[in-house]
Amino acid sequence: SSVWQFMGMLSNPADGASYLAKIGEGMRGQWLFTLAHTPEQTDGTVLFEFYLLLGHIAVGLKLTPLLAFYLARIITSFVMYLALYLLGATIWKRLRTRRLFFGLIALGSGFGWLVLVLTPLLVTDLRPVDLFVPEAFPFFASFANPHFPLSIALLALLASAFVGVFRPGYKQTPTVSNGGLWIILVTLMLAFVEPQALLPFGAMLVVYLTIWTIRTRRLPADYHIQWVLLATLPAAPIAIYDLALIVTNPAYHAWNSQNQTPSGSPLNYVIGYGLLLLLAVPGIIRALRHFEQDGDQLMLVWLVTNTLLVYVPLNFQRRLAVGLIIPLVYFAVRAIEEYWLPRLRFKQRAPALILMFVLVIPSNLLALVLPMVGFFQPLIGIEANQLLSADYNRTLSWLHDNTNRNSVVLAPPGPSTWIPAYSPARVVYGHPYETIDAKAKLRLVTAWYSTQGVPACRDLLLYYHVQYVLVGPTTDGIGPAQPPYVETPCVKILGSPVVVFGTVSIYAVPRYF
Repeated sequence: SSVWQFMGMLSNPADGASYLAKIGEGMRGQWLFTLAHTPEQTDGTVLFEFYLLLGHIAVGLKLTPLLAFYLARIITSFVMYLALYLLGATIWKRLRTRRLFFGLIALGSGFGWLVLVLTPLLVTDLRPVDLFVPEAFPFFASFANPHFPLSIALLALLASAFVGVFRPGYKQTPTVSNGGLWIILVTLMLAFVEPQALLPFGAMLVVYLTIWTIRTRRLPADYHIQWVLLATLPAAPIAIYDLALIVTNPAYHAWNSQNQTPSGSPLNYVIGYGLLLLLAVPGIIRALRHFEQDGDQLMLVWLVTNTLLVYVPLNFQRRLAVGLIIPLVYFAVRAIEEYWLPRLRFKQRAPALILMFVLVIPSNLLALVLPMVGFFQPLIGIEANQLLSADYNRTLSWLHDNTNRNSVVLAPPGPSTWIPAYSPARVVYGHPYETIDAKAKLRLVTAWYSTQGVPACRDLLLYYHVQYVLVGPTTDGIGPAQPPYVETPCVKILGSPVVVFGTVSIYAVPRYF
């Protein structure tokens, strides 16, 4: 469109813009992450190395950040589905059962769609995980970003290994040739890509060995301890570094304290897993009664441990749901094969399985389709940060060519989301998590652009060393043809614009300030 520009992200555009900014840092040669959506210059840190690596790869392949992001998303999603099928094949020899496991875990979701349909009739603040937590469902994760599906893939690979390690009769100590080195590499990759995902899995392994000790009244075998150490110790230095960073570095402490992803009501999970959870109940009850070593023990401990951890007092509770669907679907499949299908006549089984898939897929389809509403309703697209006016988009190209990593730009919140994604410049406010003291800065930026201005318009520009100011429609082109705040008090002090793109003007902050 000549009026609107799609900025490249359907699902969670604000976070998508931050991923593009990280890829851009890698493309400019950085191996250490710095906060791009804040005016303060922050220390380089060993965080988000996955996206910095994508940036270096993009340079070698001559890709744009957006193209690198989408290619990575496609590749990691493919790897995720392969890893999930491998897990099913490791657990079950029967082909039908493998396919059932893969179909449910690859396509399954919950009853969030039903809550969405009934929302006009109900007053509710529920946020079912199948509509709001993409990392909790492989299909949802596959179109959110590349690091969620890669995290699920790595968890599935670890699970495949430990299903074999904890089987009766397995007594091998880990070596390079039997998968020991592979466990270390997968653990390290997961610690760099999504460190939160290792917490539930590592806790599950420790709890598993503890239960083993209590039940058998003897210490676990040396080989079991060695395998567990391989999946936990390699990540310890990374966890210590991350903890030290957010405790000792004020900028990253503020960044971490803003990054709140609480679980909310337990109904978010009950409804979010929906039919999958209902189907799994007989399998879970059976596992509690028999607690068999071949699969059930591992998966039951994982399910219980992970369920408890999503409510530990941490600021990233929802992130801990990244692998919860694996043991849940395991028990759903066991229950289907051993409890539900035997209770149906042979002719009823195929229709029942078809109906089951019809009921578990809709939330995933909604999560895929709903973000597209912004294409047809530009006001929604603008509000969701999916769209910018073509004039604002042209300013991004100018900033890309005329700024560097030391440049700070003041712009309305919408365009500020995308400036670090498509240029090396930083912004005063651009992201609710990655702008330091984001709420205060949002108030300052909003006041600066208001028609009544603020008492000291120059102070904000001086304090944050602003180099350029973008002045344009607050609704990115939906409002009047001329920028509605050109005559506001703070804009008047800027003099003449350096360049004008339709309704958007770029001002250089005078040095005499």
